[in-house]
Amino acid sequence: MKRAAILLLIAGCGRPSPSPNAMPRIPITVDALRADSIAHLMVQQAFDADARFRNPDSLYFADAEVIANGAPRADAPRFAGIGADGSVQLGSSRFAVTGNYVWGTIQYRWVPPSADKRMVDGWATLVIARLKGGEWRILHVHSSTAATDGN
Repeated sequence: MKRAAILLLIAGCGRPSPSPNAMPRIPITVDALRADSIAHLMVQQAFDADARFRNPDSLYFADAEVIANGAPRADAPRFAGIGADGSVQLGSSRFAVTGNYVWGTIQYRWVPPSADKRMVDGWATLVIARLKGGEWRILHVHSSTAATDGN
């Protein structure tokens, strides 16, 4: 037992230490890239439709659950804080994929069409599912905005 512990200690000491200048390796898998690609494409299309107050039914399941600032929404704008016209800037995101589902979170900012309105920051959690034919649809969205000074 004592001999095994000594051998283990010696084996651990024999490895060269990594160079302090070496870049850390970040494991990026095909699944991670695929999830990010699917999610960003669908989210951008959904935000573009929201800013125009259009209902992009081809992006959502018929019975998709959409919650914005705690209230269910069936029509555009489906994401919290999105107003008419303007544009949406996507921020940081994190998505994953398993089989027929992509899920994750994304930060966004609605930028109004004129300077007399405030920009609105929001956060959304999404679940996107693949149909039998291979197409992807949004199954669930939960979005919220930060409280304004008056709230």
